[in-house]
Amino acid sequence: MAEPPLDASLVHHAVALHATATPDATALVHRGTRVDYATLHAAAGSYAAGLAEHGVGPGHIVPLLLPRSPELVAVQLAVLRLGGAYTSLDGRWPAPRLREVLGMLGEPPLVVADGRVPLDPSPLVWSLPGDVHRAAADGTRRELVHQPSPADPAAVIFTSGSTGRPKGVVLPHRAITRMFRDGGPLGFGRGNVMPQAAPPWWDMYAYELFGQLMTGGTSVLTDGDYLLPQTLRRMVAEQGATTLRLTTTLFHLFVDEDPDCFTGLRQVYAGGERMSPAHASAFLARHPGITLVNGYGPAESCMHATSRAVRPEDCERVDGIPLGEPVPHTQVVVLDSDGRRCPSGRPGEIHVTGEGLAIGYLGEPELTARAFGPVEVSGGTLRAYRTGDFGYLDETGTLHFRGRTDRQFKIRGHRVEAAEIEAASASVAGVRSAAAVPLRGPDGTVTGVALFYTHADDGAEAAAAAPGGGDPLNVHEHLAAVLPDYLVPTVTSALKDLPLTSSGKLDRTALERAALRWPRRRHARRSARSTPVRPMERSDS
Repeated sequence: MAEPPLDASLVHHAVALHATATPDATALVHRGTRVDYATLHAAAGSYAAGLAEHGVGPGHIVPLLLPRSPELVAVQLAVLRLGGAYTSLDGRWPAPRLREVLGMLGEPPLVVADGRVPLDPSPLVWSLPGDVHRAAADGTRRELVHQPSPADPAAVIFTSGSTGRPKGVVLPHRAITRMFRDGGPLGFGRGNVMPQAAPPWWDMYAYELFGQLMTGGTSVLTDGDYLLPQTLRRMVAEQGATTLRLTTTLFHLFVDEDPDCFTGLRQVYAGGERMSPAHASAFLARHPGITLVNGYGPAESCMHATSRAVRPEDCERVDGIPLGEPVPHTQVVVLDSDGRRCPSGRPGEIHVTGEGLAIGYLGEPELTARAFGPVEVSGGTLRAYRTGDFGYLDETGTLHFRGRTDRQFKIRGHRVEAAEIEAASASVAGVRSAAAVPLRGPDGTVTGVALFYTHADDGAEAAAAAPGGGDPLNVHEHLAAVLPDYLVPTVTSALKDLPLTSSGKLDRTALERAALRWPRRRHARRSARSTPVRPMERSDS
């Protein structure tokens, strides 16, 4: 059976178009080795044949426990070619977290990993038969018998959940391709080279990687958990990097510690947290020839929903740097508490519509119904995602941020639901109540989490009164064993009682102030294959 015509609305088809048009062009660079589009496409076909023999097919969600590598990219494309969706997981997550996430996937036919999965019992593991060059030369191909729809799942991204368990955000093909079908934003496409440093389990991984591959550019795969300034300098000098995307946390850190590391780039994208006007202003003054773009968007709207090329005058605004205008095939609506559209300049809850929307939360129909609903826009009714962000649209249609409407915040680009940390704490024997609050830096940005708890033991008062606080129930150690690193508090302390406001509600502001008086601690798990990185304690997120 002949393969169906290529459709740029499908991720793997958009990449295959360039394998046909420019087969010898460089798609990936990893550790100095280049992989052209033809090799990547052929390797994906070979891996697809192996996966199909093990039962992978349309509708399956295939968990991947692989490090960032050309092989990971080829396997992701292979899964998509078979009509399935991939979800990349971190092998360093605690076993309970991995077990919970795999359980949410139902019964995946297998797990793709480069070794035994650290679970008991271990799931069926498929190990790659060789690297991309060997796979491409193998000659085995999987004849396509299924043509997915742009509305079909392509990836599942797991984020922190307010229910105390992670949420699986199911993203369709069109959500990933929508920004790039018409050539892509500035800095994407042929002649552009972009570091790929976002973790594979984030939606921004697809932005950095597939954004370039779907437009004919080159993605340079990095090692380690974070891109460092010296690594960026090397990529510009050796690989000709032109475009960079960082979390706002890292952007601020780079500006502080090595502002000249951006030299040679043509555009820099930042997002995930609120951009500091002081850092943006310093960057623009130092690099007037580099375009700085502020991006905004939740995972439920896949990558960026709005973007803004930052101007010097934006850094002088009293309400902060604008979030920008909607990206292609995306619309932003601001609604008041009664669900009515807010006029220009009036703040309300930000809702996002368009092709970037997730299908919903994996196995959570009620949660999906609460988060996604209809909104009235010009021309009819559209499905929208309630972001929980507070903001307004000005008379030009530019979106501005005013804060959160709930208890969600971000740390180093990771979404954090305070309720998930509190729920994990409540599972510790003896914990009576717990409250997690953000730790903020001098400019108000979030740098970590503080957890305070009470328990029935008479020793709680003595522990709380001890210098630096106390953790008599070893809650910190428990959380470090069951939560990803970014959810583990940097301050953990028992209190006799949690403070209350005059109306009897938990006084979270008082807890945030109290957290500043406690010493901070770090808990870090490292993979043997990871490059050690410096602590990020002082960067904002």
